[in-house]
Amino acid sequence: MKNLLKIFILLVFCTIGNYLQAQTVQGTVVDSEMGILIGANVVWINTSVGTATDESGDFVLSGENIEDKRIVVSYLGYESDTITVTGNSNFLITLEMEGELSEVVVEGKQSGGHISSNSIEKIEVINEVELGKAACCDLAGCFNNNASVEPATTNIVTNSKELRILGLSGIYNQILLDGFPLIQGMSYTYGVSSVPGPFVKNIFVAKGTTSVLQGAESISGQINVIIKQPTDSPALYVNAFMNTFWEKQFNVFAAQEKGKFGHWIGGHVVLPAGTFDKNEDDFLDLPRLTRMELLDKWKWGNDKENGWFSRGGFRWTNEERVGGQESFDEDADLGSSTVYGQYVKYNQFDIWNRTSYRFNEFNATALILTGQHHDQNAWYGETNYQGRQALFNASLQHEYFYGDQGSNLRAGTSFKFLDLNEDIAFSNNPLNKTFDDNYRLKEIIPGVFAENTLFFGQDKWTWMMGLRADHLNNFGWKISPRTLLKYTPQEKTDIRFSAGYGWHNPKVFSEQARVLSTQRDIHFHGQLKPDEAWNYGINLTQKFEGTDFSGTFTTDFYRTHFTNHIQAHYHRTHDAIVFENNEEPATGNGFQTEVTIDLWEWVTLKTAYNFLDIQHTDLEGEKGTMDFITKHRVLGSLSLAPKGQDWHFDVSAQWYGKKKLPDTEFYPDEFQQAEYSNPYTMLNAQFTYKWKSFEWYVGCENILNFVQEDPIISASNPFNPYFDTSFAWGPTRGTEGYIGIRYSLKKKKKEKEIL
Repeated sequence: MKNLLKIFILLVFCTIGNYLQAQTVQGTVVDSEMGILIGANVVWINTSVGTATDESGDFVLSGENIEDKRIVVSYLGYESDTITVTGNSNFLITLEMEGELSEVVVEGKQSGGHISSNSIEKIEVINEVELGKAACCDLAGCFNNNASVEPATTNIVTNSKELRILGLSGIYNQILLDGFPLIQGMSYTYGVSSVPGPFVKNIFVAKGTTSVLQGAESISGQINVIIKQPTDSPALYVNAFMNTFWEKQFNVFAAQEKGKFGHWIGGHVVLPAGTFDKNEDDFLDLPRLTRMELLDKWKWGNDKENGWFSRGGFRWTNEERVGGQESFDEDADLGSSTVYGQYVKYNQFDIWNRTSYRFNEFNATALILTGQHHDQNAWYGETNYQGRQALFNASLQHEYFYGDQGSNLRAGTSFKFLDLNEDIAFSNNPLNKTFDDNYRLKEIIPGVFAENTLFFGQDKWTWMMGLRADHLNNFGWKISPRTLLKYTPQEKTDIRFSAGYGWHNPKVFSEQARVLSTQRDIHFHGQLKPDEAWNYGINLTQKFEGTDFSGTFTTDFYRTHFTNHIQAHYHRTHDAIVFENNEEPATGNGFQTEVTIDLWEWVTLKTAYNFLDIQHTDLEGEKGTMDFITKHRVLGSLSLAPKGQDWHFDVSAQWYGKKKLPDTEFYPDEFQQAEYSNPYTMLNAQFTYKWKSFEWYVGCENILNFVQEDPIISASNPFNPYFDTSFAWGPTRGTEGYIGIRYSLKKKKKEKEIL
């Protein structure tokens, strides 16, 4: 292993200084408001060699044997710009309006989602167009039309959710806000629901191995959520929403710029739903949720120019969830032994900052800081959980750009401090549970990292090699090598390979709070060690176009191999959940294929198939399929947005195959469950109409009204030792309609964009 690491490190650093013959320029073209310009022309001066920007405003221009190292960028209604190419050839190019034009019509349709052409990773980009096709009340609701990410309910009583990639639990993928690791530990369980969908600008989804710069905890993938920016947001935005459960949501934000300074501030409020029990099991179909959130962002300077640049922000969240039996009153029944309820209330404060200094076109240094405080009080029947978390992350990295094609080396050091303090107590304990105690976890993790990205082979090959070493105060050093390779044999074809190692330090009660919802005891067999796994992947992306159509075909395969994983035995016995380390083989295979077609610039069709096979071997050597995993899933969607019209209609459907369910043979007959769940289909639709600065939208989710029968075991007697909320494998609320309105006041500018 040591020799392999030496070879890997040598490969990383030996690539420095490889200066290549072919000249390549890449970048993004925007207007003065940082709006992307689709179809801008980029050509080498005095030649016919050129290209056009894609739906993200990005371009890649190669020019072998080009002597004059200047490019001309032009766009209808804008002043052309000439750029001299030297050193680092990765540009953000801003075009200014021509003269005093009162209006410019930019024809064409911006795609709702696409795969980034420039990234070495296969990154799926979900933008505002895609997010506008559904209610997208929170982050978990932003993936109804995405085959790579599966939102899954982890506790139907409080409606907590996680985002799964490659069929694995959400704890194995890394979620970033604006590139900062702020959703982890105690902020994990309700973190994906606390990000308001209307605040989101873009979501970048990467499966499998990713960069080592943000840490080594992205085993199955990474989700980077970009909150709207001061530079590309309207001056004022208001969104109001209500569903047929009478849950209300209000969002408002404002943005302004003055010189080098930009500021964005947003407020978010959720008011609770009414009392609904459609399946008549005496439990609320939807918890009463009250949330208030304030998010503030700012930036100063330009990170593409020499000198200082800084961006940062803070977020305050206060949330209360009340679920359980209809008669449960949180003011009178907390800890009650006669009326069952679940109550969660937390306060969370996040702060983050990235300050960088660019010395010249070759060198830049950045300091990245994040901090979080989370305070939570929760009741799960007779079980009281109180937790406090302090989280601090710091990273100092230097970036060095070299060669003619933008090759770069990033290296630096990082530090993570986590102080997690959890108290568990029982108001009554008739079942003699034994896990009431104080649980304290301190993580002190210094680390170093290096990552080199090399462009070669006349713009056909990109190779990224990364290595980081982290010292866990409880478990010693963890070495995480990763490598990604991209091959572009022709302009519209990308083939990518990836391989790498990751680890995750478990936090059972904060990351798997659903274990507190049952009436079973919780046992730990030995000290839980970090989950450790290798991930390997290959994918192909092929773009195509014709006279009246264009599209993308993509297919990929990823394999995850755990060398240690924390196994939770829910059904080894009926009265306890057992957590233990398992070093026996556990593997996950994920295959996906997807086709997206745009017809006549106003019709978009998408279809995708996802296959997952997650296998594990228990400590007795018996192999089995992971519970609650859908092996087969099919997605289809249709979007209609006629040119020149003020409306669009979007419909999506997802078919879920049967899932393996936990063994309940030791349960009494009335509580035993089937071996497999039933297949089902989720059908969603939304109609949106735009008038001036307003958008009205009305939609419906689960139109076919599929509902899982009896999702809660022993719902009629929640203090029975067999009471269990962990058997939810499908929808439990039935059809849900909603209606909403959006208002957007654009900043003053000379042009009018019609996309």
